[in-house]
Amino acid sequence: MNLYEFKWKGVNRFLQPQKGTVLATHHQVAENRLLQKGYRHLKIKRNFAFNRAPKKEEVTQFIHQLSLLLNAKITLRKALGVLLENCTNIKLYVWLQEIIALIEKGNSLSDSLATLDKYFTSQEIQLIKIAERSGQLSVIFCNIADTRSKSEKLTKKVKKVMFYPVIVLGISILLCLMLLIFIVPQFADLYQSKEKSLPLITALLFKTSQVLQQHYIALLSTTIFIVTVIIMLSKKTNIISILKVNILSLLPIFNKIMSEHRIIFFCQNIALMQKAGIPLNIALSSFISKKEEDQVLQKELSNILTILNQGYPFSETLNPSVFGEQVIQMIAIGEECGRLSQMLEHIVTLKQQKLDYKIDILSQLLEPALMLFIGVIIGTIIIALYLPIFDMGALI
Repeated sequence: MNLYEFKWKGVNRFLQPQKGTVLATHHQVAENRLLQKGYRHLKIKRNFAFNRAPKKEEVTQFIHQLSLLLNAKITLRKALGVLLENCTNIKLYVWLQEIIALIEKGNSLSDSLATLDKYFTSQEIQLIKIAERSGQLSVIFCNIADTRSKSEKLTKKVKKVMFYPVIVLGISILLCLMLLIFIVPQFADLYQSKEKSLPLITALLFKTSQVLQQHYIALLSTTIFIVTVIIMLSKKTNIISILKVNILSLLPIFNKIMSEHRIIFFCQNIALMQKAGIPLNIALSSFISKKEEDQVLQKELSNILTILNQGYPFSETLNPSVFGEQVIQMIAIGEECGRLSQMLEHIVTLKQQKLDYKIDILSQLLEPALMLFIGVIIGTIIIALYLPIFDMGALI
């Protein structure tokens, strides 16, 4: 049965304007559901946009709402039903229906999540499994939601500082193409009748402009094809994400930021699982996944597990080139005094402060550096265009 998204506007029983989104199989079904909730004077319109996967923020909000409902002593089945009723993302709605169906067949929540393998990480499923045994589901869901919120906030900062150069580079390329296609040919026509040979940089510029004009359809088609392939691959596999991480890791500035982010992600999740009483080897095993973009961490985790299973302390299994000497020393102290989870949380706090400082500094340095980069490119083109005019006696 197909499910559709409908946008609606109306008024509530107090005649206050309201609007929102509702999922239903038909326009009439959507209208009936809204009427049952007390809304009147409805204007309902179907949204014909493609069904998108839920954003990470939406999943985090779902987890937080579930923790609140469970904390209010509402049963899991009823809580999921309430969230299903108010869900506005089709894919998340279908997933919730499947989860409820599996639970009604006698499966536990953790087993149902593991079966569908969507939206929840292996670490989170392990935490939920432990919480089911201890009856602390609401607490664990609250902890997961808080950890996710912090992680998403940090990831947004990292992406923002990395995305800015890409935008500037894109604008630079667009400006260069506009100059080469619309401005440079006019100068080429101006200099064409002159017998004086052009400077090398000017000749190369004119040749590039000529190639773009002659083959712009082929170049545009190739660009569209490549972008389409990249988008399709990024949706179906993590090849593009892995490639992006590998390219960024080659740049010293971004490599340092990614390294700090890796340590925060690792310590944050291990601390959460240790507090829940999950054994260290199981906690580490839950990180290993083919979906994980960070291949450096994946390789390191395999080495850590191998050494840990031989009986060595956790701190001795960590590679200083990946985690740093300071982090390893702090973990060793946490192990010795039996407060590993607290020490990991302390590491996360310190690293977040350090990463925030690095991002702020990088943001301040990037803007003038990128403006200089654009100026050099545009300036080079302009100099190449006007260089022949400097020899006015030969050209006039």
